[in-house]
Amino acid sequence: MTRHAILMVDDEPNVLKSFQRALRKEPYTLMTAQGGEEGLTILEAREVSLVISDYNMPKMNGLEFLKTVKALYPHLLAIMLTGQAEIQIAMQAINEAGVYKFIQKPWEDADLKMTILRALESIDLATERDHLLRKVKSRDAILMELEKKHPGITKVNRDEDGYMIIE
Repeated sequence: MTRHAILMVDDEPNVLKSFQRALRKEPYTLMTAQGGEEGLTILEAREVSLVISDYNMPKMNGLEFLKTVKALYPHLLAIMLTGQAEIQIAMQAINEAGVYKFIQKPWEDADLKMTILRALESIDLATERDHLLRKVKSRDAILMELEKKHPGITKVNRDEDGYMIIE
C-alpha cells in the first residue's frame, strides 16, 4: 500500500486544525487549503489520493470545487463535509461531483478515520484492478500474436469429462 496524500479544503482554520489533529498519527500525508482556489492550486502541484471538502465556503462552494476536481482529476475520490444535512445538496454532490461519502460537522474522530480508511482501501482496490486488467490485456495480446503465427495453438480440446486431449 502506498502512502496516500489527503487534501482537506475548508475556509475555517479551526476545522483544518481539528482535521490535522485527528489524523496526526495516521500514515497519510495531510494537506490543507482554505478555499477551492487554493485547493485547485495544490492539486496542480501535488499527487493527491483523496479530497475532503466543506460545502459552505465563500467564493467557490464545496459542490463547485468538487465538480471542478472531478472534471480535472476524475480518478480522485472525494468526501464532502457539511454542517447542514440537506438532501438536495447530497444528491447534487453525488450526481454531479461523484462524492464518495458525506461527513457531518462536527465529526467523531473515529468515524472520520474509518471513512478515510475505507475510501483509501477503495482507491487501492481500484488501482490493483487496473493493474491486473493491464496485465490480462498484455497477455491476451501475446496469445493473439502466437495464434497468428501458429493457428490453433491456443485452442484446447477436452473430452466429455473436461479432461484435456493431448494429441
